[in-house]
Amino acid sequence: MAGPTTKNDIETLRSEIARLSKIISAQSARAYGDVRDRAANAVDAATPAARKAADVAKAEGSAIAQTAREHPTATGSVLLVAAALGFVVGYVLGAASRPELPRRRYW
Repeated sequence: MAGPTTKNDIETLRSEIARLSKIISAQSARAYGDVRDRAANAVDAATPAARKAADVAKAEGSAIAQTAREHPTATGSVLLVAAALGFVVGYVLGAASRPELPRRRYW
């Protein structure tokens, strides 16, 4: 059976565990607050740059669309050449990645 010193040791351990648990909770809350504040600052710092980038992309898109409207033949030619280049690059990459098959000879 447990003697009085064992019960005192168990109570001491329980109180120590409770104290450590409170310390860990406090440190976790502090760390969470720090991370949350850093994330908020990062978002606040990135927002103007993202808006500026979106505005530039919108302006460039409008300029490209206007040029395409003014020169439909050139636009069609550029798209055709880009599609042909894409096909050739895809074909070459596909052919290069295919394993070499042994050739059969029927004579």
